[in-house]
Amino acid sequence: MRFAIYIRTIKTARGAGHVSANVAKGLVEKGHIVDFLVEDREGQLIDELASFSGNLHVINLREGPQSALLNGAFRAWAVISNVLSIPSCLFGIGDSATSPVVRIMWKEKPPILSLVQYIKRDNPDAILSFLNYPNMVLLLTAQLCRKKTRFVVNIRNTISVAAANADSARVRSVPRLMKRLFRLADAVVAPSAGAGQDVARITGLPGERITVIYNPVFRPEILRLAREAVDHPWLDDGSVPVILGVGKMKPQKDFQTLLRAFAGVRARRPARLILLGEGPDRGPLGELAGELGIETDVDFPGYVRNPFPYYARASLFVLSSIWEGLPNVLIEAMACGCPVVSTDCPSGPDEILQGGAFGKLVPMGAVDAMATAILETLETPPPRDRMVARARHYSYDDSIAAYETLMIGVGQPSSPGSVAGC
Repeated sequence: MRFAIYIRTIKTARGAGHVSANVAKGLVEKGHIVDFLVEDREGQLIDELASFSGNLHVINLREGPQSALLNGAFRAWAVISNVLSIPSCLFGIGDSATSPVVRIMWKEKPPILSLVQYIKRDNPDAILSFLNYPNMVLLLTAQLCRKKTRFVVNIRNTISVAAANADSARVRSVPRLMKRLFRLADAVVAPSAGAGQDVARITGLPGERITVIYNPVFRPEILRLAREAVDHPWLDDGSVPVILGVGKMKPQKDFQTLLRAFAGVRARRPARLILLGEGPDRGPLGELAGELGIETDVDFPGYVRNPFPYYARASLFVLSSIWEGLPNVLIEAMACGCPVVSTDCPSGPDEILQGGAFGKLVPMGAVDAMATAILETLETPPPRDRMVARARHYSYDDSIAAYETLMIGVGQPSSPGSVAGC
């Protein structure tokens, strides 16, 4: 069959971008043709996908001759179709979702014409979108060219919490857009039961319309990648335990709490902290480490292409997030045998750690509780093979099989299933 995956960019090569690329590869390995639709062709993952197989095609929706007038006409058509799609909100009067739709069309100028042309030309059996913007654009496009194509949207976070914590009006409007547009989707994917339940509360969709498919995290090459050399002196010095944090340095990840908790740990025993990643909070986090007097024991190596040797050699991994969908980094750490401590944030950590059976869960923003959990885990770490065994539950093969079933539209994925069944 012919499938398409639509995501705006995979330039960062992490998170949703990494998941979307793995799904594309997995579907090709199962014998399907996959068109990978993007609006930005930059990044190492794009290069990997372009050379992966003759059945995987990277298509930039913003390339080629573009008529500004025709593109504008299609965007206007999408807005009008959206407004007229609910009779009770004729012309958008009193409809809180109409303004965000217009804002997306005016400011973002999504490539709706290119999407329509692609669907009419290549006639894919299903299109799977990742993240909020592509989800909304895909469903607005679906109103214009309904054919045999299945339209599947993929939520990556606990949206109600993300919207409540957002500074951006666009992000705050996402729940309203979901309630308005998600009824047009043939299927909705969530990465965890908690995220799926959040979608059901926002949209009012029945649980059987929302399918939980875990991220394709655990794959055989992780074990090989974990054995590669790592250029960091702290990881060669077994005398001092190294704590690891990984993620984009932004408010969602709450690395401030991790730094403060580490200061409490450091006051009681020798330890070091490595934070991998880049982001807008990088400067303030360095300043906070200085204010706490721990700057000599904290390192910020930035983004690393292969984090798995860091997981494998660290004494402990800590997730400090305020919200997630299903945190890949937590599973990746466990796949490398690394003990973990995590905030009990919505959604994912409680499911992954089975209520604390595989790692300590602490309240969000709780500095003292996190410091205590870190100290206790360093003192009595769980067996590393137990961490690996739990991570195998989030296998690449199971995830790809579930995506294939959902894209084909026959039956339901076998694991873990619809929100109603979780």
